[in-house]
Amino acid sequence: MAREPRTFSRMSEAEGIIKKLVEKFPDVLWAVEPSTIAVMGVDNAERSEKVVKKSPVYAKLRVIRGSEKALFQENNVNVLYVIELYWSDWHNWNDSLRQAVLLSQLLEITPEEESRNRPDCVGFKVFLDALGVNWDGANGTNIPNLLQDDIAFNLDLRPGLEDVSGESDNNTRRYCPVRSQNTFAIMDEQERLENEERMRNISDAS
Repeated sequence: MAREPRTFSRMSEAEGIIKKLVEKFPDVLWAVEPSTIAVMGVDNAERSEKVVKKSPVYAKLRVIRGSEKALFQENNVNVLYVIELYWSDWHNWNDSLRQAVLLSQLLEITPEEESRNRPDCVGFKVFLDALGVNWDGANGTNIPNLLQDDIAFNLDLRPGLEDVSGESDNNTRRYCPVRSQNTFAIMDEQERLENEERMRNISDAS
């Protein structure tokens, strides 16, 4: 039996948090333009307790490319990135975890539209230094509220252009789990078939 296609709806609250994060931390999120980011939540399914226990956080940044990008432009939809979440997760997260999840996604964005900062120990040093490697545990009770608390990011740890592109003097990068394991899942065939529905949702909400 085929899996029921997931449906999405726009998460305006999350998009508002993104705008506030960029306003508070412009030196950290210098490559982020909030108006080009849509946050979409899966509203007809939720992750099982077993999956949530293993991977407390699911979030995926999708870069709009190719024919999808052309279709957006044809319909005057100024969206370059889509962050996908689950509404059920969002309702269970406290404010601190919501903000940290969104920040982790925003840090993947680079000045080059179709390039992404790798979520590893090199690209996310500034994030890990402030929130720690286990930031996504304990449902956010072990991390600060980014918008309310006084957070000092070490700007010297921001990735340089050589880090964003994946190039370095020794051409090596060290992996560490910045986010839950399934964050790195590759979009499967079913998800590709759902792109058309996502585009309609975003277009209707714009």
